[in-house]
Amino acid sequence: MEAEGKAPSLLELCVRKAIDNLRRIESVDGVDTALLRRILPHCDLEQLTRIESRTATDLTPVTDVLWQGFYRRQFGEEHTGRVVDRMQRAGARYKWKDLFRAKTKQQKEVEDRMVEALTSKCRARNAERQSRAIKIFTKVQPSSCKRSYFGGGSGMSSGSGYKNPMLKKARMEVDIRAKMEAPFCRRSAQPTTSHGQLMRTTAIGRSNSTSTFAKPSALNRTNQNNRSRF
Repeated sequence: MEAEGKAPSLLELCVRKAIDNLRRIESVDGVDTALLRRILPHCDLEQLTRIESRTATDLTPVTDVLWQGFYRRQFGEEHTGRVVDRMQRAGARYKWKDLFRAKTKQQKEVEDRMVEALTSKCRARNAERQSRAIKIFTKVQPSSCKRSYFGGGSGMSSGSGYKNPMLKKARMEVDIRAKMEAPFCRRSAQPTTSHGQLMRTTAIGRSNSTSTFAKPSALNRTNQNNRSRF
């Protein structure tokens, strides 16, 4: 009969439980360093940042190597190696957490400048396109406008040129008044005799000209005959 597997200790169960609930852990003050070395390597970047910011104890002895790993994954193996060489030549030792934050800030500033430069370039290009469109629009004039303003075509003289309803109404009233006054104008323009009688006009056409003679009406001739008798 096979021997049964060894049951996990209470400490092992606690470590597993802590690893499974890293998203809920905030402060690890008072936790043994040996346990932290088993628990914290399972943190992601957001979890490790939160735990370190809310823990009063300095966790650098445990988390420094973890931050170096995040730096390597974020900025590449080659760049990480150059940073290590510089620290060795300078004889200085910096926290990888501080190096990670400084590099992230620097990269963000570079990205912001690039975005700003691209945005300015796009705005300048759009402004140039709009300027070209305005210049082209001002140079091209419709031919209908030329005819209406410089003596050709119907232009504003036709009824279609009155787009304003008030102007169109005024135009119609003027036309109606002109039609109503036309008979009176024609009647007043006919020639009369010295006695106020209407005279008929007769046009005699010739080869090169046309002559018009005014003839008295029948009533006018009767009056003239009566005057000759006396």
